[in-house]
Amino acid sequence: MKVREKKRLYYKFLDDKTPANWQIYKNANREAKKAVAVTRTNHFKNLYDKLDTRDGERDLCQLARSRNERILYIEHFCCVNDKNGTLLTNRRAATDRWREYFEQISAELFAHPPLPQSLPTFGAVPPVSATEVEEAIKQMKSGKATGPDDIASELWKAKSWDPTLWLSEFFNRVIQEESTPSDWQENTTVPIWKKKGSPAECSNYRPIRLLFHTMKIFERILDNRIREIVEITVNQAGFVKNCGTTDAIHAARLLMEKHREKHRPLYIAFLDLEKALDRVPHELIWYALRQHFVPEELVRWVQLLYHDPKSKVRSMAGVSKPLRLSVGVHQGSALSPLLFVLVMDTVTQDIQRPAPYTLLYAHDVLLASDSKNDLEQLVQKWNDRLIERDLRLNQTKLNF
Repeated sequence: MKVREKKRLYYKFLDDKTPANWQIYKNANREAKKAVAVTRTNHFKNLYDKLDTRDGERDLCQLARSRNERILYIEHFCCVNDKNGTLLTNRRAATDRWREYFEQISAELFAHPPLPQSLPTFGAVPPVSATEVEEAIKQMKSGKATGPDDIASELWKAKSWDPTLWLSEFFNRVIQEESTPSDWQENTTVPIWKKKGSPAECSNYRPIRLLFHTMKIFERILDNRIREIVEITVNQAGFVKNCGTTDAIHAARLLMEKHREKHRPLYIAFLDLEKALDRVPHELIWYALRQHFVPEELVRWVQLLYHDPKSKVRSMAGVSKPLRLSVGVHQGSALSPLLFVLVMDTVTQDIQRPAPYTLLYAHDVLLASDSKNDLEQLVQKWNDRLIERDLRLNQTKLNF
């Protein structure tokens, strides 16, 4: 009950953001945490008491065995279907299939009109400073997978030395020479199962790219600089500071409640882009940056990171030969979320309606209207606009 009360007071605070409501919510949150802690303690006490019995030991063994079997089944599953749906049990054939699948996605360009001319923004851009490097290192998360060099982020965050000066000089040299280390052009793609659908289907996996943490520090510096320049539509709640899914959900709930109170019809469509992050044309990224008045010097820095990238696919079946990445942003990169949000903002800004009739969370879109015909026309307009920019709606996830 206290958890429900905490949620109710939180939504009350969102409706009326006053210091008093915030204090009431904080007190309720504190009480809810205490209640959860007491409930958890009692639950584990009962569990431990039950372990002293024969039935408790048997139940625990069965639970642990079934859970371990499910995890091992997915983690060690190396068979995949080919493009015709035939299951490949040979590891070499499965590895080649993974490469073929990601190569098709990473090189597929749809026919689309040329992008409009976008004037570059020129201006002085200061070199990378040690302070920026220090801030970027602080923003790095520990425990992340290593890149091809097998160097963990904890090395750069270690208290035993200060790499900020050396890294700032290194990044400035990369910028001055307009050339990144050849190793930065290489990365490893790891398919992560989405926990739904058949694990034998390649399309049910999300590609995560393992990049050099040194490169991620440079990306974080770029991300911080670009965020200080750009203005993103208020309809976008994904990867935006002080915004999240809670804000979008609350706005959608208020919209539905107001229509219900006034007995007015409301029609909602949920859209999702097909392989959104994997199929963004690089030219569209440069165009979006220029449309947001990002200095051409910073655009050039981003282009350096996407110069001739190659990737090996590492699955349970083995490691594939390298493949070229002609389109898409790097999933797992510090900069990619911002780049994609800017692309969505550029492509759809003039067809977005005021919130909450249009809400976005990265590539997930909510469209609402008082008329069914109007909503259908709006969805068609979004579909046509995305096609013009070499993007596609996922028709299987289109819901009304």
